[in-house]
Amino acid sequence: MVKLNPIRMQSWDSSNIGKWLKNSLEDPSIVTVDQDSLTYPQLLCQFIGVSMDEDEYFTILHTQLNDSDGKLINLTNSLNKNIAPDKLRAINQLFEIHRQEKGLSPNRMVAFLEGHFLLPKLNDTDLNRRIRIVLIDLLKQLQSNYVEGTQHHEYRRITIDMIKWIFNHVEPVLEKLDFQTGLPGFLWYGDATPSERWFLKFLGAYGFHIVIFNPCDESWPMQMLGIDEEHSFKFPKIASKPSEFPNEMPKIAGTVAFRATQEINELLHHDDSGLYKPFQFKSYSINSLRLKTTEDEAFLIAKERAMIRPHFQVSSQQVTIPVVFAKYMGIDRNRKRFWNNVHSLTSREDTHVIRQFPFTKEQKANPVFHYRNALNSDGMLDPEIMKSSNWWSYGKLPSGTQTAIGEAIAKHVRDPILIPQGNETHEELQLYAFSQSMFIPDFVIRLFQTFDYPQFVPTIFLYNEEKGPELSRADANALCIMHHLGLDIILVNPQGHLDIEKWVQEGMFDLHWMDDRSFNEPFKEENVVSKIFKKFR
Repeated sequence: MVKLNPIRMQSWDSSNIGKWLKNSLEDPSIVTVDQDSLTYPQLLCQFIGVSMDEDEYFTILHTQLNDSDGKLINLTNSLNKNIAPDKLRAINQLFEIHRQEKGLSPNRMVAFLEGHFLLPKLNDTDLNRRIRIVLIDLLKQLQSNYVEGTQHHEYRRITIDMIKWIFNHVEPVLEKLDFQTGLPGFLWYGDATPSERWFLKFLGAYGFHIVIFNPCDESWPMQMLGIDEEHSFKFPKIASKPSEFPNEMPKIAGTVAFRATQEINELLHHDDSGLYKPFQFKSYSINSLRLKTTEDEAFLIAKERAMIRPHFQVSSQQVTIPVVFAKYMGIDRNRKRFWNNVHSLTSREDTHVIRQFPFTKEQKANPVFHYRNALNSDGMLDPEIMKSSNWWSYGKLPSGTQTAIGEAIAKHVRDPILIPQGNETHEELQLYAFSQSMFIPDFVIRLFQTFDYPQFVPTIFLYNEEKGPELSRADANALCIMHHLGLDIILVNPQGHLDIEKWVQEGMFDLHWMDDRSFNEPFKEENVVSKIFKKFR
């Protein structure tokens, strides 16, 4: 029988954890055996951030695992919630008693757990006793976290998860524990659920070593495990989103030049630098922010790069793109100024001019099956589910572009700004928006593929002379998707008639009333001389 007395280490070597764990009881100045009590150094540490080279980072992580010869156990993506049917029945019976008693105290809960054979029965009684003492203490802390105390729904879930993981991960380790080499350590990578955090806290309180790889610099290792600055190794950068944990050590390595380039990029091309590489943010989410403009500003802003527009921002893997979405009722009496403004946009390669309506086809297929299969557990469209579906029509595009399109569709369908027609329900409106959005015009896809978010924003310029069919509802839906994708949209109706207003809710775009109406104002192409002059300016 051995009583454990772990003492937190004051100093540690971040490069040598795996090797140290193999021989953690070798230092006689720290390790003492007093009758049946073992005093030993316990390591609770974390690695904050990531290295410039991701493969190098995961090589470091796997090296720690490999060097330990099994003394460092990876729990990431490995926690086993399976439990024997008889134990599951006993847990349900116990929590029925818990409900009837309006909450068992932590002491009574652990006593009941022992009475229902829901805690390990090890040969070493001191190790058994320690499980119970540590569990009581943690349940008391958990109880104090909630106003409802032990009756809070998370208390039940966390307690049940702890029972399962104690059986599946703690009992096997303690059964074959070799006190000559000491207790093993557990490694965790990335964020953790409340249950996972409390289990790691249990492991630390019991006396196991804990090594956290914390790429996003989450605060919970400090709060739950008390890991302070002295026991935190910091890599040069903080990840905004953790990469998937690789099961094997990377089989590639970066050159010196590659690592130097990564360091320069991190120094010069971070989110707030304003010095951006081409398509640096193509994997980021888009937040399209409509700017309220005057009639003169719309054309001026549309000619400016996104990054110098007001309210442009890059943060947390998201780019906020300030955009123009404006309708001109009528035409400027000063025709020269008006057509100069128009030509300054339409002469650009990233501007698409629409003069004939409708410019999209109305989709007649019933999409309800595809729609419902693409919903997540919250009842919202999930871009990742859409991307993996066989009906997804954008599968040839780069992954980041597909995600941006999926997110734009999801935003539009979640809260359509289209006007319901007749007795159309909200769900029918959503289905219509979903169906139409599955077929975004090709010219939009081409423009979006060339769109480098901080740079010049592609413009959709619509000139409605009303010489043919009207702007359709499908057209309006396509314009809504373009808006969510971060494109500028300027619509001119020289006669001052309603078109988009029939389909899109009021207030969703700027409406500028011009000082003239023209009932015969054909679109004027820029003359050849002006084009040549611009080319050589």
